[in-house]
Amino acid sequence: MDKNEQLEKIHGLELEIAKEIKRICQIHNIPYFLTAGTLLGAVRHGGFIPWDDDMDIGMLREDYERFLEACKTELGERFFLQTWDTVPDYPMPFGKICLNGTHFREEFSGDAKIHDGIFVDVFPYDNVPDDEKERKKQARRCRICKRLLWIKKGMGKRLRKGPLREKINYWGPWLLAQILPYEAVKNYFKRILVKYNGQETQKVVTCGSYPYQKESLERDWVTHLEQIPFETEMFWGYRDREAYLVYFYGDYRKLPPEEDRDRHHRINVDFGPYIEGCGI
Repeated sequence: MDKNEQLEKIHGLELEIAKEIKRICQIHNIPYFLTAGTLLGAVRHGGFIPWDDDMDIGMLREDYERFLEACKTELGERFFLQTWDTVPDYPMPFGKICLNGTHFREEFSGDAKIHDGIFVDVFPYDNVPDDEKERKKQARRCRICKRLLWIKKGMGKRLRKGPLREKINYWGPWLLAQILPYEAVKNYFKRILVKYNGQETQKVVTCGSYPYQKESLERDWVTHLEQIPFETEMFWGYRDREAYLVYFYGDYRKLPPEEDRDRHHRINVDFGPYIEGCGI
């Protein structure tokens, strides 16, 4: 199977996962929105970015918690909800809906003992403090906690052989990770993430793969939504997606160089029972 055919199958299965997420959200009236590269793909390509291999959905924290609770009874048996509370060795502060019977291993996740099925990411968004000093403090703490957790669970090992900056960003936290208990760091991280959710703030943030500042979005973007086409389906997305895409990507209509298009570095993909097609 060549790379293009593999990506086409990944996209088909991720779309089915996203439809399951949408179904649950519709039943329970849970707002959600396409974000990051998925929203870019919807606007620029009418669906998946041709070379991208993931799908990103966001929710405000309250809606995210309602979604996790709904998954306990609504999620179809072909799917699996992966969070740092459902899988002890999964260290990320966001969830994944994975497809059972498949395998999708990225170089970054290495030998981590997690559910490695083909997935769609679901990101919770929390309040960003308006005070600049508090904002910088939260950003620093989130960055350290995030790195400590995935290092403790065996992720990011390729950074050890990267450029000097990457090595420093790996080995510095690695030393601290040998001392601090995983559960203590995770629980502290949870408190930091939601610390400002009782306040009225102009921005919200999620702890994804981008830096805190870039992931900090205007609240109006994520609360004013409209349905937009994505492949063969309709999903909710930002109404002011032009402003978001310019903020996040700059000249988002310009395609990146080919050498910058494989960001996730897949090392193993197994379609399991879906090898002959993408229907679920």
